Amino acid sequence: MESLKPYRFKDNPQEKIFYDKWMERHISRFHSGYSMVDYLLAKDPNRPNREATDRDELVAVTIIQWLGSPVGMSFLEECGFVRKYRTE
Repeated sequence: MESLKPYRFKDNPQEKIFYDKWMERHISRFHSGYSMVDYLLAKDPNRPNREATDRDELVAVTIIQWLGSPVGMSFLEECGFVRKYRTE
């Protein structure tokens, strides 16, 4: 799945870090064949009854990327998270 706004990665590498980690850990299918988004959207997370749509996955990855943006990072700080930058 590609990001909705990949052009932003050049100017804000933190967004790319968030995006890459999400793709690495959550979009890939689990052993059951469901993705993290499937589990997030399922009524019973132990037994997802449908797969997420492509649109659902695009919305999820867009939100994750946004969390790495300056506005998203400010939101996280307002929620009590401390900013710690990574270089990769």
